[in-house]
Amino acid sequence: MASDAFGLAFQIPNLLRRLVAEGAMSAGFIPVLSEVEETEGSAAAMGFANRYFNLVLLALTIISAVGMLGASVIVGLFALLGGRSIDPAALELTTTLTRWMFPYILFVALAAVAQGVLNTYRVFWISAASSIAMNIAIIGAAVALASSVDEMAFAFAIGVLLGGVLQFAVQIPFVFKLGYRWSPDFRVGPQVRRALWLLVPTLFGAGVYQVNVMVSQAIAWGLGGGAVSSLQYSSRLLELTLGVFAVAISTVVLPSLSRDAAAGRLDDVSDTILYAVRLSCFVCFPMLVGLFLLRQETASLLFERGAFGAESTAMTSYALAFHLLGLVHIALARIFVPVFYAFKDTKTPVFVAFASMLLNVVLCYALAEPMRHGGIALANTASAFLQALALTWLLRRHTGPLSDDVTGPSILRSGLATAAMAGAVIAATPALIAPGTHGGALLVPYVALLALAVVVYAGTAALTRHPELVEVIGILKRRLGRQR
Repeated sequence: MASDAFGLAFQIPNLLRRLVAEGAMSAGFIPVLSEVEETEGSAAAMGFANRYFNLVLLALTIISAVGMLGASVIVGLFALLGGRSIDPAALELTTTLTRWMFPYILFVALAAVAQGVLNTYRVFWISAASSIAMNIAIIGAAVALASSVDEMAFAFAIGVLLGGVLQFAVQIPFVFKLGYRWSPDFRVGPQVRRALWLLVPTLFGAGVYQVNVMVSQAIAWGLGGGAVSSLQYSSRLLELTLGVFAVAISTVVLPSLSRDAAAGRLDDVSDTILYAVRLSCFVCFPMLVGLFLLRQETASLLFERGAFGAESTAMTSYALAFHLLGLVHIALARIFVPVFYAFKDTKTPVFVAFASMLLNVVLCYALAEPMRHGGIALANTASAFLQALALTWLLRRHTGPLSDDVTGPSILRSGLATAAMAGAVIAATPALIAPGTHGGALLVPYVALLALAVVVYAGTAALTRHPELVEVIGILKRRLGRQR
């Protein structure tokens, strides 16, 4: 119950973070900042960044205060979405945790502005490091406060707040190094208005996505203890897979796409998109199949200890099976959406997201009863598939036909290498993992299977002369050469 309560309480401000922080940066702030920097110079760009920062500071301070004061109303509405009665103790704990963690959105939104500035100037590593600081804060607070609190969920809540502060704080020196100087300038100005105008459709689009998440979590909350947590553990594994590569690709290519689109270099835009698609397929295909085949072992190895027993492992791996089916589609959508933003088309992703939301909501309510939380995960996957398919089709209005002589053969080679890897994993699993092995005892055989999967996949890719493998090896050689 406490795990569900923390997950839901963290989800509520986290939904707003994705709405007003991440969406705002990619849709409005970065494209305008890139344009101002290219046309008017760095000083004008930093002035715009300062005014935008001050607007975010003011707006999110108000939102945080309202969220803290109205936490009981927010959680009550959340429960109402699920259509089932919720245990009063769960309601009370979720409300209290929501009130504690709501200020997180302020700090993480300010961190998103700092990240937008750094990414525009092609400084990416510090933003990744700030996310690491966030996770260290949560883990550190849990460990340090374990013996000091009656309910462990509060230790995690304190860690979330500290993590939000750290995400912002670690980026400040690097933003100042680029020439940014803060001043109490709250004038809106034409540049900020343009960024906000670009943001408005995105708020609706991101809001549509958050409705998907809210409905999913609310319905799961009414299914009984552990349904919310198992879906969130499963989503964490999916997001880990996406975050390792797919999110990094979309973050890195957005500034280039914005500049190329602004300059009308459509051939360069198409080349960048197809390059990102090839790399995503090269990485996501084996991750999808490998995790699907070893979903039970993965959940057991990572989570099964303490109160997290075999039943929790089974619930998590059940949800993961359906979540994983959407891995490639989610990765591609996260590449395609910034392309529309680069062309300052924020309306099309909204319409696509709205259609995906309708499908998700209908399927969530339809599948929750017969398939329990697995039905909710399947609904999320079907929604992601529709979104990726529609975005791919509609993207051609900006870029023209997306095709070359490299992408098709590259994807085919990725599929062949993945099939070879799957065969090796299926054949080796009974020999390496004895029935009934769970938890930490899985470490050695799991690592052996992982090594086998990597060797077979890379070996098959090498035999088929996979262009992405050759390129990755070339990059590694150049880096090693420079170190020598």
